[in-house]
Amino acid sequence: MAKSIKAIECPKCGSTQKTAIRPDTFRCESCGTEYYLDNDDINVNYTVRQPAPAAPTPELTGTRRAVVVGAVAVGALLLAGGVRSLFSPSPVVYYPVAVPSGTVVAGRPDKPSEQPSTYTWSTTETMLYPGAGGRPERVIIGDRNYSGASAFRDSLFASFYDASTGAELRSQPLPRLPAGRSSATFKLRRFADGALYVVFNKAIVYQLDPTTHRAEDVSQTLFQHQPELASGVASVEFISENLGDGFRVFTNDGRTLSYFPLIHKVYNQDNLYAAQTGFKSLRPGSPTKTAFTFSTKGMAYPEEKLQLIKYQYRDNLGGPKDAPEFEWEDDYGGSGIFTSADPHRKVLTTPGAMRESRVLSYTDFTPGRLYFNPGVRYYDADQVLITFRPTAAENSPLTVQCLDARTAAIRFTLPLPDASGSLDQALLTKTGFVLGGDHDTYVISPDGKLLKHFDPEKP
Repeated sequence: MAKSIKAIECPKCGSTQKTAIRPDTFRCESCGTEYYLDNDDINVNYTVRQPAPAAPTPELTGTRRAVVVGAVAVGALLLAGGVRSLFSPSPVVYYPVAVPSGTVVAGRPDKPSEQPSTYTWSTTETMLYPGAGGRPERVIIGDRNYSGASAFRDSLFASFYDASTGAELRSQPLPRLPAGRSSATFKLRRFADGALYVVFNKAIVYQLDPTTHRAEDVSQTLFQHQPELASGVASVEFISENLGDGFRVFTNDGRTLSYFPLIHKVYNQDNLYAAQTGFKSLRPGSPTKTAFTFSTKGMAYPEEKLQLIKYQYRDNLGGPKDAPEFEWEDDYGGSGIFTSADPHRKVLTTPGAMRESRVLSYTDFTPGRLYFNPGVRYYDADQVLITFRPTAAENSPLTVQCLDARTAAIRFTLPLPDASGSLDQALLTKTGFVLGGDHDTYVISPDGKLLKHFDPEKP
């Protein structure tokens, strides 16, 4: 396809009169704004400057006239080079520099201190994920609120970081809110195939590319090959993680449907339950897998201690599921209305619940151990990483513990007395674990030594 050259307008005043001051960078002759272009020809980034008062124009002598003519010629060459660079890759990346107050200075890599801008995060969601070459990375989606003399406006951003150091890799501003929306709502999920999605205001779906560190609007392409969704999407949100990797879609013709992109199938309310429960609805080739979870407190026996459960189940290969829950209850042998006088037995889960969740077997993995506010953060065939508080006291320190996944032997135990908020995500890396949550990131060696601790929102 032939490419066309369009007039480049100043993003502040709209003037097309400009001077190229370096490749991809121009100065508006009308208002003095400097701006630059990134390679995908989408964003125009600019720096506002107040122009100095104009000096009287001296009469041009022959020597001065020659200098001016030469400057015009050089400017023309720079402008031509700038136009050609619109069609060659030169990604724009924001490089933050930490300052003592904990804010961040943002600028271009060629002049990082030019027009420094400080910002703070608000209303954020964050996710750890494995990046290229196994490098642990983190994405933060949220509002950046700028202060001081800033070339950037308050906006929603997708920012990518090296999770082991806190170094920013790339930041991308996302489109502003529609008129009348006072605040942004967004949810972030990572599916079993590694795909990262953001649902913004129940209206826009972004897919995050962990290789290029870009966010792409896939609201149209994600559903375009599904005939059931041909009427269009009125709203969209994630389904519960316990039910699988999918989206709940309210269509323009008034139907509520569930779409599972890993298997490219749509279910309505009537057939979803059958597809997510029981062994008969399993997809062909569904394997047996091993997983870990903690039991929960039930109404029947609220004083029972929480247990780390190891269980085997049939995986539905990206299709609908109903994740198991283990809590002590009374099994009366069927459904109906019963009293404590009826024959029953105390169980951690019923045979019917096991069938629905496709559980084959389970066991108390660490009998006799005591946990408060526990969670399973990572597991594989070799090891299990959990967090818990060792006692019920409010000042009991959050503790991270690594167990042998076969024998339950403790490999290390590390108290984290300074932890705040939740620590609900973890990655295994070449050098150990990265454990993170809302406000903290901990880099931990394979033998349980704390290597680094920082707040990802305060690089």
